[in-house]
Amino acid sequence: MGKIYQGRYASSSDQVATFENGKIFRGRYTSSSDQVGLIEGSKIYAGRYASSSDQVGTIDGNKIYRGRYTSSSDQVATIDGNKVYRGRYTSSSDQIANVDGGAATAAAAAAYLLLL
Repeated sequence: MGKIYQGRYASSSDQVATFENGKIFRGRYTSSSDQVGLIEGSKIYAGRYASSSDQVGTIDGNKIYRGRYTSSSDQVATIDGNKVYRGRYTSSSDQIANVDGGAATAAAAAAYLLLL
């Protein structure tokens, strides 16, 4: 199970989402009623199902894009280790999330931004 924290720190009071088995949940729990998204391969879906009409983002390496394409103008986040940054840069002022749970959880953290 991966934990997603808002901002630069990994404090339990800052936990905004949980990632488990490809599913993104709001908050600390993994109840189906709290599921806000799903990651399958390189695709990010809103909700509980992997329908093409529900695709909200695409993962390409350490970059997260809005929609189905990987155009630089659609890039919404960059992943660097356990940190997620808004946009294309990895400046501390652009850091929006910190994760505990590896690269897949970092991608889920960036995906969570698209789902808000």
